[in-house]
Amino acid sequence: MRKSVILIVSVMMLLPWSLAANAAENGVSISLEHISVNLHDTKAIRRGAKLYATYCMACHTMKYLRYNKLAQQEGVLYSKMPIDQKEWTYPTPPPDLTLIANVRGADWLYNYLHSFYQDSKSASGSNNLLVPNSSMPNILQGLQGTQVLVNGHVRGYSKPSFSKPHWFDRLKLESQGSMTPQQYNQATKDLVSFLVYASDPHRIQRQHIGYWVIVFLIILAALLFFLKKEYWRDIK
Repeated sequence: MRKSVILIVSVMMLLPWSLAANAAENGVSISLEHISVNLHDTKAIRRGAKLYATYCMACHTMKYLRYNKLAQQEGVLYSKMPIDQKEWTYPTPPPDLTLIANVRGADWLYNYLHSFYQDSKSASGSNNLLVPNSSMPNILQGLQGTQVLVNGHVRGYSKPSFSKPHWFDRLKLESQGSMTPQQYNQATKDLVSFLVYASDPHRIQRQHIGYWVIVFLIILAALLFFLKKEYWRDIK
């Protein structure tokens, strides 16, 4: 009985380590590198909008950002989006990206744009660590360059660990694109900033109004407090 208990406990202790190692090895689970998005940085949002218009808008729509002036100034135009296109090269139609930042989050989007690698077995010629067997081609490969999956073991994660590897632990830049890695990091951050902005373009305005509402309520509370004191002084 005692040996059986020891065996069960040992298996339970080793199972998470084995699952973590297997997940890392198969590239189905990675840690997300955090980025901070500043919605007050209009220049970054404009650069991101221009990247979207150049590389993303041929396939992805933004139907709910139709009348946004900032986006229109950078070329994100409703008339140029594939709104009515029915046939696509790949089996899954590209999704609308207006609210993608609300669904996935800024960190996920940033890491997704870094996680493409060459895969000859894929129909698009590329694959992605976050979305294995994704039908989306690596549209930013010309900017980033060619990445390949590290074979054998995860760099820095050769031993079983509960912590997940990052995309840069699983992938290696084989040939650089038109941008340096630092420039590509900034470009993808700008693109993500635009996607976050597009998901709620009136957030800054709403926050600004909210500050004034709070100031108004504080002043109103002070006036009501002194009015109450004056009122009760007459009653006494």
